[in-house]
Amino acid sequence: MIYQTSIFKGLFYPLRSFFQLHKAEAIYGLNIRLFWLFFSSSIVFLISGSFGIGSHVLSPELALSSSLQYETLKSYFIIGRVILGLLYTGSIIFFIALFYWTFSDTFYRKFIVVQAFCLPILLVEQVTYIILAVFFDLPWFSSPLSLGVIAQYITKIDYFIYLLGSISIFKIWVVVVQYRGVRTLIMLSRLKSALLVISINLLFWALTAVLALINFNTFL
Repeated sequence: MIYQTSIFKGLFYPLRSFFQLHKAEAIYGLNIRLFWLFFSSSIVFLISGSFGIGSHVLSPELALSSSLQYETLKSYFIIGRVILGLLYTGSIIFFIALFYWTFSDTFYRKFIVVQAFCLPILLVEQVTYIILAVFFDLPWFSSPLSLGVIAQYITKIDYFIYLLGSISIFKIWVVVVQYRGVRTLIMLSRLKSALLVISINLLFWALTAVLALINFNTFL
């Protein structure tokens, strides 16, 4: 059976799509869709960098720089954001797919397909971060679509605020998609599938919180 990759069907008809993927012996159309996913991610992060989102790390240097130095630093920052977008996409698609694949006896590319379904959801979340920052001057962990707002009312510990801020309706959607894909492809019980999916996502959320805590100004 040949599986024709369709991100739209994967997002809105996941059960049928994953059943077909499970039965497939060959996967068509994946590479071109991966290209467009990487391209889309670079554009989203380019826009983010153009608005200066995340540039607080360079704020002291920007304040003391000349006009030429300012434009140079700004260009480097935007390029860095694009590279970050590519690394972000690569880790979401290939690393998490590799994690799931180690528990299976099927093709690695099938899990890449699962993650290709998840990435557009996360890119939409990145777009909401841009909107919140530009129009409402809100950081990502204060998104009303995440648990970060609630966290700021119940704790003053930055790590837990960042951790809960990483958990949003978009991340929950991703967890649901991954759960359905993993359960279909690996044929695990509901509990084992849920534990597997939650564990890798918790790892990424925890890592996000740790990176948010680091003061990168000390390295400049």
